[in-house]
Amino acid sequence: MKHNIVQLKEEMKSAKARQDEASKEAKRIERDMNEFNNNKDSKLAELQSSLEKLKKALSKNSASIKPLQSEMREALVVSEQCGNDLAATQEQLQEAQTTLKTQQEEISALIAEQAQAQVCVNWLVFRRD
Repeated sequence: MKHNIVQLKEEMKSAKARQDEASKEAKRIERDMNEFNNNKDSKLAELQSSLEKLKKALSKNSASIKPLQSEMREALVVSEQCGNDLAATQEQLQEAQTTLKTQQEEISALIAEQAQAQVCVNWLVFRRD
């Protein structure tokens, strides 16, 4: 319960701060509107100047973003190639594992045959004696 009260008080402080900010912003907008009404030409020139600055900044940002976009595309191509290489390597690994298993089975069969042949040889040698 205490925690809720503390949290509510904090939220009230936060809401009050947001209300104060909104009030300041509203006053600033009102002041700008009054300035605009009183001095339209000057305010219009100021807004146009601000607009030009923003356009230049946008152009500059766009120019700086283009190399990053190019790098991003290159990185995506490399990443895709790496993914393809990984898939091919995994396929080769699977084939190698299958071949290894087959060869192990063949070796086991040959060892069994060798053991059986050895038994036969031993039997023949034993019979000769």
